[in-house]
Amino acid sequence: MRLGDVIHVSGCFTKEKYIAGRTLVEIERNLGFRAGRLAHGMTVVTLLELPSITEFGLAAYSNVPTHRFVTPSNPNIDKLKANARASWALVGFERLVRVLPAARHNPAVAADIQYPPGQGVPQWIARRPLCGRVVAILTEYPNARYVAASVAGRG
Repeated sequence: MRLGDVIHVSGCFTKEKYIAGRTLVEIERNLGFRAGRLAHGMTVVTLLELPSITEFGLAAYSNVPTHRFVTPSNPNIDKLKANARASWALVGFERLVRVLPAARHNPAVAADIQYPPGQGVPQWIARRPLCGRVVAILTEYPNARYVAASVAGRG
């Protein structure tokens, strides 16, 4: 992957404002990756499309890992999703991003070890691959800092 590549991503996504200006270690802690998960770096992909209500699922906040999250039995799930979607953007700090650790998910390691509770960052799960652009590749662990693509003049 290279800067500027347009790719399709799936999995959890969040808003850019929750990773902007933060180091790899801070991003690990905030998003709920085990310590050292980003030691080999990460790629940031900004979404180029907003998923429809049916194309994403709720994942609440990163302080409850997605494998522990239980969707509420609330009849207004569509309202919750509509409210979330209304807060998203394709530009600026409300833009959606997917963080791709260079160290991918390891099915041989328990989910509780790989994904401890994070710091309460809102997150959602794509139900289909979403189109996005690679805007950053960070490799200098632990202190590399993500500079928002729009601030860096790349998006």
